Amino acid sequence: MQQFQDGQAADIRADLIDADFNYRRRYHPDRMASLQADIRQRGIIQRVIIRPRDNGRFQLVVGNRRYRAFVAEFGREAPVKSEIRILSDLEATAMMAAENGEREDPSVIEDAELASRMLGVVKGDRDEAARRLGWERRKFDRRVALMNATQAVRDAYLEDRIGVGHVEILAALRKEVQDRVIQVILQQPATPSVEQLKAMAEQSLQNLETAIFDRTECAGCQFNTGNQRALFDQSFSGTRCTNRECFGQKTEAQLEARRIQMQETYQVVRIVRPGDNSTVIALRADGKRPVGAEQAAACRTCASFGACVSGVSDSLGKVYEDVCFDQACNDRKVNAWRHHLKAVEEAASAQQEASQVQAAAAAATPARPGAAGQGTQANAQRPASRPAPPPPDAAQIRNAINEYRESIWRAVFHRAALKLPVLESRQLLLALLAHRPGFLDHHKAIDAIHKVLGVEIPTVGARTRKLMETVQALDQAQVGAAFQHLAAHVSKDMPIEDVVGLLQALGVKLEDHWKVNETFFETLTKTELDAVCVEVGLADAAGKHYARLQNGSKKDFVKAMLKVEGFNYLGAIPRMMRWDFGV
Repeated sequence: MQQFQDGQAADIRADLIDADFNYRRRYHPDRMASLQADIRQRGIIQRVIIRPRDNGRFQLVVGNRRYRAFVAEFGREAPVKSEIRILSDLEATAMMAAENGEREDPSVIEDAELASRMLGVVKGDRDEAARRLGWERRKFDRRVALMNATQAVRDAYLEDRIGVGHVEILAALRKEVQDRVIQVILQQPATPSVEQLKAMAEQSLQNLETAIFDRTECAGCQFNTGNQRALFDQSFSGTRCTNRECFGQKTEAQLEARRIQMQETYQVVRIVRPGDNSTVIALRADGKRPVGAEQAAACRTCASFGACVSGVSDSLGKVYEDVCFDQACNDRKVNAWRHHLKAVEEAASAQQEASQVQAAAAAATPARPGAAGQGTQANAQRPASRPAPPPPDAAQIRNAINEYRESIWRAVFHRAALKLPVLESRQLLLALLAHRPGFLDHHKAIDAIHKVLGVEIPTVGARTRKLMETVQALDQAQVGAAFQHLAAHVSKDMPIEDVVGLLQALGVKLEDHWKVNETFFETLTKTELDAVCVEVGLADAAGKHYARLQNGSKKDFVKAMLKVEGFNYLGAIPRMMRWDFGV
């Protein structure tokens, strides 16, 4: 693929530019006509901004109106004055939003769609999304809430058939209700006022029969329409709740209870809201967005893997498991797997075509007497090798696991350094002094030497003569032990990659110093624990009992996995306990 410099100016044919990134969908015809006339006379003065795609094409980031007017005037084969930028999704979205705000005020619906997109880019962090857009958090929340309006409602607004007040009222209703109401509104000769629509919407009260919380308290509640019919001549029909606030509080409490219930199982458990569409991706080995079986298994230990509870009205309380919350990472893995599947398909097609050509050639060659069967094996084509699937990416593990892993490797360094032969111990000490002597923790080393040798070596404030006389009094064995402790005590400021690099150079292996244990297993969620058990072979060793144990309590699951009969725990080191710094 051709490489480009950031900020490079180029004239790119219009048909090589995909205008599929900008969220703007409504353009004022008069202003577009004026812009097209200006471009007809002077061309594009300010270059549009594009970014390269992996397929050799480009994606339009800034200049959507200019690009549309240019194509309308000169056609899709004409070169467009462009500036090529190397941008991430986050940078491109922020740049596009800033440009649109300066050029022409977007509609509230376009703002809502932008807010939802930015929310997906920053992995659901609403504060960060608002900051990137330069909005107050209140404005962001108000805009993204409009994404609960259905596509039909948002389209009606962009077509100037309803106002923003209509959208806000309809967005509060269930999606199927919205679509029914908007169809009725659009068929009317005159659009109802916002107040008229509001009066209609008040008929859509909270249905207690579909509530996700325990309704025991609602049976005698004054806001239960079933009880109101016994008190008033006029009342609402059905068993519904007229106290939206109370209904909402009970619903939120139940959503939170379901979220907490799954925290032991998954790394991330969230309640998803309207507008969070882009932050939740089903992780699947195959299907519409496949990543492959090996990658799907590897992703189960990722810090962004988990489950969600729906806080969206038409699926309220529903739990979605095996979810990825890192959209950008998931996109990369899906693309890699689709590329592999395409390569497999092309290889199979090429092999089939070669076989057909060979069969045709064999049929056209006259048989010679006595030559039957000769050369068949030599001429047979070998089957084309199946393209290897992409290796699974290492999962980004949670901080709790990372902290545990680092503590174990630092403890292994300390124990291993104390047991090194004299020559290797001195070599380690020399390496530490040559690299950065400040990483030696001399206070802890001197304390350890005092405990081992029973000799107090003066340090801070001591006269150098007194210090030297104390050291001179040590015999060779004591000096050797002191040096051993000096090399074994490094500070926590020493980067873990340095610790791992030294251990690797010394040939120290984690499996000689550590094995899976209760503390490690308790650090994991049940999903992570399951992935580890499958990886190291504990799941197979547990046999038919594994599924039952996995579905039980985490405490019993951990206890059982630490005493699987016949399993060799030594050397069973999961990938998440290793480091790969290339050191």
